[in-house]
Amino acid sequence: MVPGAMLSAQDSSTGGGVDGPVDALRAVWTKMLWSKALLVMFGLTIFWVVSLFAAPLSIPPREFSFTEGGANVVDHWDIYAKPSFNWFAKVIYTVGDAQCHQLWYRSLWINGNQFPIDARMTSLYIFGAFGLFWAMMAAPAASASQGIANGFPGRIRRWAENMGVEKFALLVVFAGLLPIGIDGFTQLFSAVTHYESTNAMRILTGVPGGLVSGLLLGMMVKAIKQFDVEYRVMRARTSLPTPDKE
Repeated sequence: MVPGAMLSAQDSSTGGGVDGPVDALRAVWTKMLWSKALLVMFGLTIFWVVSLFAAPLSIPPREFSFTEGGANVVDHWDIYAKPSFNWFAKVIYTVGDAQCHQLWYRSLWINGNQFPIDARMTSLYIFGAFGLFWAMMAAPAASASQGIANGFPGRIRRWAENMGVEKFALLVVFAGLLPIGIDGFTQLFSAVTHYESTNAMRILTGVPGGLVSGLLLGMMVKAIKQFDVEYRVMRARTSLPTPDKE
């Protein structure tokens, strides 16, 4: 059970009951507004996810196709310099190039062009946005571990608190990232394992990885806000005037 001091305006502002779809949407929006920093992070993530689809659609077919490169380096300045690459596509593909190998055989395709990042990273960002939304809907807490536990139904949350929320949060993050680790490392040693992951597998392993990454980042941001809320409450209580004794 969450301590009383950790209950915030996010929960109390909903008024307890929700009647009808309009009130339900209002309650969701209230929770989304509770942490402005998290809302901004969510908005930027949504913009990036939409851009992953929009950028290859905004250039002619086959303008960015069958490429290979390295991670953490921009390899394809010559392609981005083409007149057919509009400024929006240049920015999105350059940012993607800086963080991804952009291997054509590990990428999704649309409009005859590769996505700016590979299939696994695309999946991670998409479901990372869902993870951030999950964090928005969860009750805030002064620690990310408690916040992650708050994101689960009551029965699981009680089990997490009996287990210890820190251990539970670690277990959730580990379970979410484990499929990526297994798939990635098995592929890394393909000379021994003879295993090459498929795009379907990269997308599937990105689902839990993105969800738990978004949830963790979101609850870390909310924990900062919740700590400030609790600190202000404590300051207000300590500054109350003491009644004069008769």
